[in-house]
Amino acid sequence: MTENSPIILVGLDGLGWNEIDDWINDSSLKTLSSLADSGGASNLKSTHPPWTPCAWPSLLSGRNPGKHGVFDFFTRNGNDKRLIERSDVNSPYLFEVADSNDLTSVIINYPVTHPVPELENGAVVPGYLAQEGIPFHPEHLKEKYEVEYDKYTIYPEYGTDDDAVSEYVDIARQRRDMARFLDGRYDWDLLAVQFQVTDSIFHDLDDRDKIQQVLEKVDEFVGDIIELGGDDPSVFIASDHGMGDYEWTFYVNSWLAERGYCETTTGDAQYFRQQKDALKGKNDDGGNPLENTIGATAAALSKVGLSPHRVHRGLSAVGLAETVERLLPEDALVAAQNQVVDHANSQAFQLYFNSLGIHLNVEGRDPNGQIPESEYEETRAELIEKLEQVRDPDGELVFDAVKPREEVYEGAHLEDAPDIVLVPRDYKYDVSGSILDTFRRYPHKNHKPDGILLSNRELTCEDSAKIYDIAPTVAAALDIPVDTDTDGEILLEETEEIEYANWDDLADGYVDSKSDSDMSGVEDRLADLGYME
Repeated sequence: MTENSPIILVGLDGLGWNEIDDWINDSSLKTLSSLADSGGASNLKSTHPPWTPCAWPSLLSGRNPGKHGVFDFFTRNGNDKRLIERSDVNSPYLFEVADSNDLTSVIINYPVTHPVPELENGAVVPGYLAQEGIPFHPEHLKEKYEVEYDKYTIYPEYGTDDDAVSEYVDIARQRRDMARFLDGRYDWDLLAVQFQVTDSIFHDLDDRDKIQQVLEKVDEFVGDIIELGGDDPSVFIASDHGMGDYEWTFYVNSWLAERGYCETTTGDAQYFRQQKDALKGKNDDGGNPLENTIGATAAALSKVGLSPHRVHRGLSAVGLAETVERLLPEDALVAAQNQVVDHANSQAFQLYFNSLGIHLNVEGRDPNGQIPESEYEETRAELIEKLEQVRDPDGELVFDAVKPREEVYEGAHLEDAPDIVLVPRDYKYDVSGSILDTFRRYPHKNHKPDGILLSNRELTCEDSAKIYDIAPTVAAALDIPVDTDTDGEILLEETEEIEYANWDDLADGYVDSKSDSDMSGVEDRLADLGYME
């Protein structure tokens, strides 16, 4: 164990000051309020896009997505997609470097840590995007925990008809209990615990009182975890992004199709809500009466020449749109469309479900490339100019910025990024890859770029830090080398001479090969939160 004070790093997914300020100010969240009063507190700027699967790897590595290679929930092989895992993150994590320096780390529930690395001196419990039941490290850790504490699960039941507060609190309690369990088995230097439910509740619950109830219990559990550090731990609490109000969904592939950049075709559904029953082995051909009515109407509209991505507009014309929006706001809308992107014959499309980026289909670079390489820059500039002018039905601009990827990312994986990066105005717009009407008014909560940072240490940032700052700051607190390739800064006031080294060299060999797990269950949970239409 290091001679320095033990380090506690708590991740609270999806928390922004705008959503929790009232509860901080009235001390409803006692632990967070105490840290805000006595230590350092600031905004924490996320990655772009501010999504969980690219933000947490950046927090743990200190590197931007252009270096670690993750830009969304999915990675691509040509035009095929699959959910990401640890081996897709081409950067070392903080706790792997700590392990290489003979420090002991206990890592609980952090996203994209599966398959788990085999640390010499610690334990890893995988989190979000891992399949339920995936192995922990060391072997049989899960079974030993469950002998003492009952079942450990990664995911709550989203949208449960039972007591949602109890469901979320129980999942959060398991993180606290796992920390206690491992604290009794390891003389740790770094204890890192992540709570995903602090994000999920905003997607899943509309009742602010219920959200507050869950957050108050999480805050209590965070206090219990801090107590494990003894008299003088160094505590860092960070969220990967914020949360706030969205007003619209913009269906960018429909917009591209209307302008001749994106071709569509009838085929097997690519949007997971239409596939999840099949993936579960269900073959119910009956459907429900409303879905059957909508489906029949959509088919009839197609037969009379209504273009597929205008089907929802057609439903409105025959008086069904209001029913669709009210009773089946997600499933029926997607069921009403029978078109998918024809990637091979398209010039441009959003490949992932909500990646905030447009891929161009370039000859010699992409499968069945449609844009000559000599016309790439011209086509991209043309599209950027057009996207900058997109307005919603209220006449408001949709994007604050539309940029070429090299203005947003840097690193060896720049070529894996979308060619065009979309920055929604005030982050009030989802940008969906479904083929529906171009706009849909859809008030809901979703991710904002500013998260939170709290510490009992004096921090050099006044109002805002970057998510890339966390890894070098915690590394300095642990007295291990700071990465020479970091995109962040050390935020500590009182640091002695800092050693630097390339983390790729220090942590070589920790990342295992890709898993062969069936990830359909994980996709199902993402669909339940609205990440896949």
